[in-house]
Amino acid sequence: MKRKEKALELFRNHCNCSQAVFTAYRQADVMDEKNAMKLATMFGAGCAGTGSELCGAVNGGLLALSMRYGMGELQSIALKAECYARGRHFMEEFTAILGSCVCEDVIGLNLGTPENLQKAKEMKLFETRCIEAVRTAADILETML
Repeated sequence: MKRKEKALELFRNHCNCSQAVFTAYRQADVMDEKNAMKLATMFGAGCAGTGSELCGAVNGGLLALSMRYGMGELQSIALKAECYARGRHFMEEFTAILGSCVCEDVIGLNLGTPENLQKAKEMKLFETRCIEAVRTAADILETML
């Protein structure tokens, strides 16, 4: 299964947007699926379910880029700046397509309250806007990894 298809399948099967993107695009030889899902859990729904921070699909993408290009040793400090540049590029591409990297802006509703979470479900925002965010993150990662 291709990584993009995997990300969409994971999201449709109750993973949050961060889990779906990161798990599909992680380096499988470095981290298994279970630990990838665990690591990315906190970064969904606008970070910790706040609905007001970075979109989880963006967070998942940034985690995948960091895993691939990040600084893994103190001696490789130059990699940090390069990784940051890749992250900014990813965020610029995402913003160009969906208008923002902020969860609330991307889906048009802040998920941080139980009432708004229920409203998002009724409005089918997870099946429309959120799935589009996962798809967009996947499309960008396909060109960057």
